[in-house]
Parts: sequence; structure tokens; C-alpha cells
Amino acid sequence: MNIGIIGTGRIASRFVDTALQGVESSSVYCVYNPRIESAEKFAVKHSIPVYTSDLDIFLENVDAVYIASPHETHYMYSRRALEAGKHVLCEKPMALKKSDVKELIELAKKNGLVCMEALKTKYCPGYKALINAAKSGKIGRIVDVEAAFSRLTKLNTREYMNDIYNGSFLEFGSYGLLPVLELMGCTYDNISFTCVRAQNGVDAYTKAFIDYNDKTAIVKTGLGAKTEGQLLITGTNGYILAKSPWWLTKEFEIRYEDPNKIEKYRYAYEGSGLQYELREFLVKIESYSKISSQIDDTSDYISIAMADVMERWMAWNRPIYDTKQALFMKQGDRKPLPAVWAHRGCCTLYPENTMEAFRAAAVLPGIAGIELDIQLTSDGEIIVFHDENLKRVTGIDKEVCKCTFDEIKSIDIQANDGKTCKIPALEEVLAMMKPYCKDKGQHINIELKTSVVRYAGIEKKAMELVKKHDMESHIVWSSFLAESVSIIKQLDSNAKTGVLAVSLEECITMARQTGAEALHPYIGGLVFELPEHMKGMPVRAWNGEEPFFKDGRPLKEPDLNKYRFYGATDIFTNMPERYLDEW
Repeated sequence: MNIGIIGTGRIASRFVDTALQGVESSSVYCVYNPRIESAEKFAVKHSIPVYTSDLDIFLENVDAVYIASPHETHYMYSRRALEAGKHVLCEKPMALKKSDVKELIELAKKNGLVCMEALKTKYCPGYKALINAAKSGKIGRIVDVEAAFSRLTKLNTREYMNDIYNGSFLEFGSYGLLPVLELMGCTYDNISFTCVRAQNGVDAYTKAFIDYNDKTAIVKTGLGAKTEGQLLITGTNGYILAKSPWWLTKEFEIRYEDPNKIEKYRYAYEGSGLQYELREFLVKIESYSKISSQIDDTSDYISIAMADVMERWMAWNRPIYDTKQALFMKQGDRKPLPAVWAHRGCCTLYPENTMEAFRAAAVLPGIAGIELDIQLTSDGEIIVFHDENLKRVTGIDKEVCKCTFDEIKSIDIQANDGKTCKIPALEEVLAMMKPYCKDKGQHINIELKTSVVRYAGIEKKAMELVKKHDMESHIVWSSFLAESVSIIKQLDSNAKTGVLAVSLEECITMARQTGAEALHPYIGGLVFELPEHMKGMPVRAWNGEEPFFKDGRPLKEPDLNKYRFYGATDIFTNMPERYLDEW
């Protein structure tokens, strides 16, 4: 069976590295990420044959899908996969609304497919034994379950990003809810929440209190606070204790009133535990029957109940989160709103890095400038294009560095208005942008795409073109490769440069190495203020979650306050027209 992976984060890597061990009947054949460079990097690292940023192409190449994308995308990707006739193993939470999970399960059963929530704990031997012991009556009637999961997490990680879909409860809450729902049932009388928040409003430590008619439960989750990660099941005759990390369930104890009476149980636990959920998934596929179209699997009921809790959490959390955000934003009101740059042009309106996208951006009132990417053709011409391979944008599977300039210029890219766009040469863009730069003070950020393919001499060639058009004072040079930034400074000590990295820490390190005057971090890496000696430096943040032209990702509402609060002086955005409307 060919399995495809949606997402290229930490859990996706662990899935490839450990889940497939000992599973001879299946292999990971394809990986999808809307950012083609992320998909390519992941595929190369894990020796996956096919990678793509086109969801339709991805689904054509696989039999089943493992979804490891951000929480808010789980429902969308699961539905698309099921509609395409693919079995789905989706990371928790499967969705953030009860109705969405019910819809997915019913769609799966209608189409004769398996749709399963990837909660590894549920399928490991130790946890199964623990649940059986609790249900056996050994500790009497169960009256309380307390489950905790905390992990101290760095502020520059995905979990802390300034977004409503992150935080400790959405990240870890499913683990704690699992034993509660399995042992106490999916129907409760009341649920309430309380939490301690990080500076950006994200929940850093949360408690969920769940009340049943004659029993109760507590689920604790933490990113910014550490607590004992134990599972405690309280009964009328005794209790079951699984010490931290209970979600791996390698051992547990049954204790009674007599402190000398302790029953200890130990179980093997393979690797990261992901093997257990994958094997269960494959078994379900092999044994699946279309006889019943009704929700009849206990796991289905639990997934629905978990989504119900997440929906209640979202309803409770959102207004409080927004209030907290507003408070912090008010504290940051002294900071001006960030300047807006068009990342690859207006690239939700036109194909990215085309003359049409740049022209649409240049005429926007208040735009600071445009950002573009440059690479070298096989015959040494500088073109404006982002990916090292042409496929995502053009449909042609060929490396840029292996194409001549004439080949590049012969390619047509379809725009929404029925017209065709071309891949431009850098010189064309400079000539078109020159009046806007000279008359309106706009700038061009030229990103040197040298971190994957080392285009020797591209720095000198590009600078010669810039000088030819008398544009030096309107150019900012940037790269993920420190060497390229250093070469630019050697060629012209007065050149304005910026260093690109995911985290602000990496940017600071690279700036010290290269002498760059600006920092260009990912928005998720803006989690602390600059060191005192660097305050005043331009901080131009980029958002890798925004969609591109004809990209299926959801278009989020712009919010310049988020950038401002974290100290961004500028932003690179795919939708500058919307941010400027807000501004």
C-alpha cells in the first residue's frame, strides 16, 4: 500500500522514521506540502519518491493518507482525501467541530473507507492493559480520572505561534481526554476551562474540569509550565497510577488501602509508538466491511466526543484570547504599524514572481516595495523565479539550472484573466520598477536563491545589473545563505542587506557573521524583543502560511497588530492589497 503524507513537520518525520518499521506491506510513496521547497526537502531527507504542492497530484499517487498538517487544516484535507477514495489516518484532533468529525466518519463509511484518528496511546499494549484493568472492577467503581501532559517548549516553535489554533490544549488535550472518555463515557454534564497564558495570549498551561453525574475528571496540559505527567484513576476500592510519561504506558501500578499491596505491570513499548496506530489502521483497512453505514466503532464515538470538547474549548477560548491579545496590542501601540512589502508581487491575484504580479503591487498606495527571487539559467542569465524546479508554478518538471534562458522565456503561465504570463528576467523587473522606486521611494528586495543550488557568481552578475540601472539605493539583498550576503557586502560595502532564517535567533547569529543591517525572520520566530544593541534594526517578517495564486490553502484575515506587537518593522506578504486596506 502506498501511503502519502500531508505535512512535513516533526511528527511527520517520526512517522516515516519509526512507524513503518516492521510494516512490510506499506511504504511512504508521496509527500505533500503547499510549500514545494518544504515538500522537496522532506522527500530528499526521507528518500520518498514523489513530492508535490498540488493536492490533486498527491491524491492520485497514494492509496491512503496520513495527515500531519496544522490542526485547522485536518478537516479540509481529510474530506478531500475521502472524496478521492483514500483511507485517512489523521493526527489529533481530527477536527475542531463535532459536526465535522461526524461528517468525515459518515463519508468514510459511505465510500467504504477507513477514517481513523492518529492517537498512538490508544493502541499501545500497556495502555490497553491499563484500561482493561480499570474496567475489570479491581479498583471498584471509578469516580475520578486525572491526566496530565506537559512539555516545556521553546517560544519560537509552532505551538506558541500567535494564532488561535495553537497552544497547550489543542496540542496535548486529546491525550488526557482519551482515558476520560474511554472510562467515563462520552456524555458528561458540564465542562469548564481555566488557563495561564503566554505573552502572546496562547494558553501555556490549561486545566479542563469535566463533571459527570457521580464522577469527575481533570485534564491538564502545559507548554510553558511543567507538571507531573501522570495518569491517576481513582476507584472506590483502590486506584491505578501510571507515572510520567503515562501516554507511553510502559508500566502502571494498582494500589489499595493497604500500602503494602501494590500490583505492578510492565509492557514493551516499540520506538515512538506510532507503529501501533499504523498497524491498527492497516488492519482496519484489510478487515473493513461495508455492511453498516452507521457510526458503530467505539473509536468513532471517542473522536466525535473529543471534537465536541475542542469545539467547546474554542468557543470559550476565543473571546478570552482576543481580549488578552487586545491588551497586549494596546501595550504595543507606541510601535508604528509595519511597512508592507509584496512577497513575490501580488501573488494571490497573479502568478508569483511575474511582471503582472509586480505591476499590481507597485501601483498600490503605501506599498514599501516588492520582494523577488533570482536564479541562474544554464547559460548564465538571471531570471526571477522562486523554486529550484519549475513544476509547481509551470507544470514542467525540470530544474531551473538545467534550462536555457530561451527555454525559460518560452514557458507560458496561465493567469485568471485568460492571459498568459512569462517568467521574467531580473533586468526586465528592474526596468519596470525603476520609475516606482525613483518617484515613490519603493524598494526591491532581491533574494539570492543560493541555499539549495549554489549559483557561482550570481551575486556579482546581479549587482552589475542593479548598477547598470542606477538602482543601488533602492535594493535590499537577502539570502538564507550567509556566504551570499557576505559576498554582497564585499562587492559593495554600502549595499543594504538582510539575513533570512526561520527564527529570530538564527537571523541575529547570521547578522553578526555577515554584517547585515536587517533581520528577515519567519513570523513564528518573533517571540522576543531584540537585544538592546540591535534595537532599531529593520525586522522584516515573512509569513509562510499564506496561500499563493491558485493555492488551496485558506486565506486568513490580515492582522498588522500581530506583527507590530512582536517588533516587526516590515512584513513580506502574499496579499499586500488586503494589509494595506487594513492599514
